[in-house]
Amino acid sequence: MTKKEKIFNAGAKLFAERSFNSVGIRDIAREAEVNSAMISYYFGGKTGLLREIFSSFVDLVLAVVKKSMDESADHYELCDNNVRRFIDNARKNRDVYLVGLRELNHDSPDLQDLRDTLQAKGWEHFSNHLSRMGSSVKHPEIVRDITFTAVMGIIFSDYLLGGGTFIDNDELVETYKGVISSILRLGTPELWK
Repeated sequence: MTKKEKIFNAGAKLFAERSFNSVGIRDIAREAEVNSAMISYYFGGKTGLLREIFSSFVDLVLAVVKKSMDESADHYELCDNNVRRFIDNARKNRDVYLVGLRELNHDSPDLQDLRDTLQAKGWEHFSNHLSRMGSSVKHPEIVRDITFTAVMGIIFSDYLLGGGTFIDNDELVETYKGVISSILRLGTPELWK
């Protein structure tokens, strides 16, 4: 593993555990077993590291969205595919998702362009899916924003409210996926008819 990867992983781990504001450069350097100057060298500082982690989160989310949208035959299958893929991806990239989900709801100007990219590209993929299904794409922007927030909140409610009790548990995760998928299947397809 390169020093840059060690710093990225250490930052993601510590930001996920304690939050961005509670972690110092020295904490990250100690966790990564590197000189603290390396953080500035590779990322331009702690905020640059956060930006890199959030950018990785955006890329992961958009990859799941695109794959689910492209491969789903209808809205119900889309609900199932999104839940399954998001949860599986989050389990592989837990710290990045925890940081990303937390920062998604903050108003940090350093990350706003990435939030805007996530919203715009996510809506573009969803619009393509809706058009392919013959569904309405003519909803006000506020409906799209609320839908995105609600779907992400439902899928990741265990991380946001429960500390990962179900998502991180190999014995409970499939039940969690089933329940969340059922909730989404009963609600979101009606909105987009």
